[in-house]
Amino acid sequence: MKRSLLGIFVFIISVFGLAGCASFGGPEQEPMPLEKVVALAKEGKDAAAIIKEIQGSHTIFDVTASQYAKLSRDGVPDAVIDFMQNGQLKMAERQGRREALQDAWFYGRGYWGWGYSTWAPRPYGVWVGSRYHKRNY
Repeated sequence: MKRSLLGIFVFIISVFGLAGCASFGGPEQEPMPLEKVVALAKEGKDAAAIIKEIQGSHTIFDVTASQYAKLSRDGVPDAVIDFMQNGQLKMAERQGRREALQDAWFYGRGYWGWGYSTWAPRPYGVWVGSRYHKRNY
């Protein structure tokens, strides 16, 4: 009886040990460079196909306004540029949430007015281009 329990225990530990060595994510992908976006646009692919390739590569572009203007001059469709800007806005929002959670502060009268402070992160804002987006976590 002890021998069979020990065997089962060793089997379970070895299975979990080997599962920890396995790579579940698959091969790591390189982010898509801006040059490839321009090349896809010059090949004549439509905006939906380019956006699908960007989504497949899981790339979020951190692009300046002058680079957006150059992309537009190089023939990248406006829908692709808008998609890239929305990804940049989401990236900035995530960073703002992280900072708001790190800088959390206490305020308010708390539950039932007994003076307990409730935890809440402070509101934060994100500048994207010339637009200010105010967010609360």
